[in-house]
Amino acid sequence: MIRLLDVSLQSEMDLVLSNQKFIKVAELLKLNLSLKSTFGSAISEVVRVMTEHTDEGVLEIGIGEQNRQYQLICKVFYPLYVAPISSDLFLYAKRLVPLFSTTTVEDLYCIEFSIGLPKSLNLTSENIQKICNSIRNLGPLSSYEEIKISKNVLFEKAKLQKEELKASKFLNDLKSEFISMASHELKTPITILKAYGQLALSSKVTTLSQVQSIVEKMNSQCTKLSMLALQLLDSAKIENGQLEYVMTSTDFNPFLNKTIEDLKYLIPGHHINTDLSDSPHISLDQLRIEQVLSNLLSNAAKYSEPDTEIIVKTELSSEREYMILSISDQGIGIADDGLTKIFEKFHREPEVLGKQSGLGIGMYIASQIIHAHNGKIWVTSKQGVGSTFFITLPMA
Repeated sequence: MIRLLDVSLQSEMDLVLSNQKFIKVAELLKLNLSLKSTFGSAISEVVRVMTEHTDEGVLEIGIGEQNRQYQLICKVFYPLYVAPISSDLFLYAKRLVPLFSTTTVEDLYCIEFSIGLPKSLNLTSENIQKICNSIRNLGPLSSYEEIKISKNVLFEKAKLQKEELKASKFLNDLKSEFISMASHELKTPITILKAYGQLALSSKVTTLSQVQSIVEKMNSQCTKLSMLALQLLDSAKIENGQLEYVMTSTDFNPFLNKTIEDLKYLIPGHHINTDLSDSPHISLDQLRIEQVLSNLLSNAAKYSEPDTEIIVKTELSSEREYMILSISDQGIGIADDGLTKIFEKFHREPEVLGKQSGLGIGMYIASQIIHAHNGKIWVTSKQGVGSTFFITLPMA
């Protein structure tokens, strides 16, 4: 159907407005008096019943084509949550037009009726479009319509302002929650560093081995602080579009093996096994991809028991257009709801809150880095069994 006009049916005054609008359509279509009177009466009857039952109806008038004949169509919609209007109330309107039906369209009731237009009108898609344009340029037909338009504009502005306030409140709440979470995560290693520093200065430390042990633990907390600061900076750069990449053609397997070897010292309690395909050459930012791998492997270790296996596997697509890398653990797994949110900013699974440190932005940063490399990242998981993260990277 080519829609010519629509009218929101909010009060009895819209009965008059609907008639005024239809008369303009009838004039532009050059309908004869009989057709104009018959279809106009059907519109009036349906609109009258509608405004008696709800102020949320919408009238649409348009032209459709069936079996090479044009038809004048009227549709009236109202929400499903409104009590359905008895078809008996439309008996008079049904007698006036040959086709009359009541259906549901998505979450709306739809009352539809139509009547054939005579071929003598010589309608074509071009002159129907001209009629559409003429109706759009009509402007208000009465002072009531002017008031109604102004009221609707104000309503939309108020609605938009309400949505903006709601969004602003949500962002403020999110910012407050993040500041609280970041403060907590930064406070923990700082507190531990201070405690070890005081211990190192105390008279209880008397041997070199004790000093070395304390320095190792302090160094571990410094690494954690550095990672947290880096994640915060990277997150801000991504938001501002300022995260830069230095792309180089890289022989991937040697790069991957070196990265894993370096990371073994950070996760000594787990066994990392590899199953690698032929080594592809990939254009990538080595520092950023190393950051992604570090995040995925450290998470695999963090959320699984010590001495369990982490499997790193690569394979090439059948057309050798891209490489697929997977990292599998034997950890706690991720709930179904979490699978759709794992790459969202600040998301953390309820099961790990208070048990494992983190800002909830590591996976978000990883996904942004992979997308910047024209790759994809996703995860499959089963709670209590483990998770597998997949990455694709196009080959150079």
